[in-house]
Amino acid sequence: MGVVVRRSRSTSRAPVVEIDRRALTRGALYGLAVIAPVSIGVEVLDAIDVLSRGPVVFIPAVAILGAFFLAGFTAAKAARGSPYTHGALAGLAAFTAWLTLRMATHLVLSERLLGKEGDTTLTVVLTVATVALLSMSGGILGGLLAARDGGGSS
Repeated sequence: MGVVVRRSRSTSRAPVVEIDRRALTRGALYGLAVIAPVSIGVEVLDAIDVLSRGPVVFIPAVAILGAFFLAGFTAAKAARGSPYTHGALAGLAAFTAWLTLRMATHLVLSERLLGKEGDTTLTVVLTVATVALLSMSGGILGGLLAARDGGGSS
């Protein structure tokens, strides 16, 4: 049903972590279901220059963080164990799925794959790495709530 990560008995007695791929897929899809429309909305608002006016930019950011939280919560609820691991991986999977779709869309439209005009490669890499870490953090928080709610076991 899932991937089992095991260590040799002679080298370590670390616990076995079973990854439930169905739970991860479910969590990632829930997160993507929020991220995709928010992302489309951001593109529309950016085209009409609404996001450059003050704190409006924080609304989509909070919605995206909420999507990572939802992905982690959903995956941790669906998994039988390891809620934090499932939460982190589901948040990261939702971000990765969104990033892949965004890059594919930009490739089809013959636009720059990532970043805006004038962004350096380092800026793009740091931005992607930061959002990846935020996606895992949001997923872990979702896993925490799911574990406290009695969904996954620690």
